[in-house]
Amino acid sequence: MPRVTFEDQGKAADFPAGKTLLSCALEMGIVISHVCGGDGACGTCRVEVLGTCWDLLTPPTPDETYKELEAPYRLSCQAKLIGDVIVKVAKVE
Repeated sequence: MPRVTFEDQGKAADFPAGKTLLSCALEMGIVISHVCGGDGACGTCRVEVLGTCWDLLTPPTPDETYKELEAPYRLSCQAKLIGDVIVKVAKVE
């Protein structure tokens, strides 16, 4: 099972492949904004993907490309696990 590490929160846990980063964060007790409920509409659940973990998540969805998100940022409600990733909750301004 892939390991998700939220570096800024000092928390890590294993989850099944295919699970969204938002679901992982919520199960780990990490507070992450998701105004639209995880539908990819609001863009408030951004995370920063650290290191070389970009390819260990599913490719960006149309909801992400429409919002013009670029590496290293992803919407946690859209990014699904493929392998071990290290992320941090991004500040939304």
